[in-house]
Amino acid sequence: MFNFDSMPFFDNHTHRIDVSNREITPLDLGVAFMHGWGPIYPVDKPLGISAEAENCTPEYAETVMNMGVVKVVVNLLAQKFGCEATPEAVVAERNKRTAVDGYGWAKELYADANVIGEMADDGAPYGDPALKCFPTTLYRLFQMDPFFRSLLKECGSYDELKDRFDSTVRARLAEGFDGVKSHLFELRLQPIRVIEDAEAAEKFAAAKVGDKSAFEDVYLAIFAHVLKMTQELNFSVHVHTGCTGNPNDLQTCTDPFAICPLMRDHRFFRSHIVFLHGNYPDIRHAALITHSYPNVWVDLGWTLPWVSLNMEQILEETLAIAPHNKVMLGTGQHNHPEMCWAAAKVAKKALAHVMQKWVDRGMIAENQAVEIAENVLYKNALRLYGTKE
Repeated sequence: MFNFDSMPFFDNHTHRIDVSNREITPLDLGVAFMHGWGPIYPVDKPLGISAEAENCTPEYAETVMNMGVVKVVVNLLAQKFGCEATPEAVVAERNKRTAVDGYGWAKELYADANVIGEMADDGAPYGDPALKCFPTTLYRLFQMDPFFRSLLKECGSYDELKDRFDSTVRARLAEGFDGVKSHLFELRLQPIRVIEDAEAAEKFAAAKVGDKSAFEDVYLAIFAHVLKMTQELNFSVHVHTGCTGNPNDLQTCTDPFAICPLMRDHRFFRSHIVFLHGNYPDIRHAALITHSYPNVWVDLGWTLPWVSLNMEQILEETLAIAPHNKVMLGTGQHNHPEMCWAAAKVAKKALAHVMQKWVDRGMIAENQAVEIAENVLYKNALRLYGTKE
């Protein structure tokens, strides 16, 4: 049986973590995995749904603690601690360690999972001391959307907006940022198409005063410009895809097939695009686009670790069609360093099972299986982003 436990792991998508010495409750740990609900249902609503454990109703708390991902994390921590697999037992053991050194506990977890790098999606400026929370090599994404909105308010013309956007992206990359993050699909654009500068300039005034259609057109023009910049400056654009649990997204989840009209434009053939979250739950669509377009990569963050109990099937469906040199693993981690640690553990175990299954069936050779695992776990990310000291 393959064992990839000691293999390096690159987390392709993370958020800021808390490495303070504070204690947490079992519900604190569980609530962190109920992604996206808090902002939708304020605490004064009868459902009692909140991103903060102390504001949850007993009914909601029970729902949180019965999620599969929470049970997986509790079990993995129990194995590490040698304690009973209950939320109360593992959190007690965890708090003993963070009370002494919160950062040291995160560092221990990252070393145990051999996490060699992380791509952080965080709005903090480059060099922010708060980002020293990550006990590994850090890569950064510049968040395009909030900056675009602020420029739209400040600028008097589309040309000014485009020039300032261009110069700022160049400056952020020179500082040390490694890519750009876009929520293109969350604009509910149908269809996504190429907007030329002349059309965007005509729509600018309407976009500035709140016309949604005009706003989308100006955004698309800037997005197209970013794609061109990726070719000149050798960076990638990370695009949020699918639905990651937010109830507002469940009815409006946009399929990445919508980007095909833009991707067929020859001007963007060499633009690097990373589909974040594997377009969950329609993972095969993202995998197929990764197969069809040589300049598209797929990241399976959020499915890992949220869909841990089904990770083998997710990997099988993705790797069956997507080129193995363009599949990466993120975690969507936030708040607790246990998220990245557990995700790495789950990914390595799931990959080992899938690779063994394919070898046993005579579909691939053992050396090919090891190569696939190395690519997916860390080598693809390092090839795309480069290595750092």
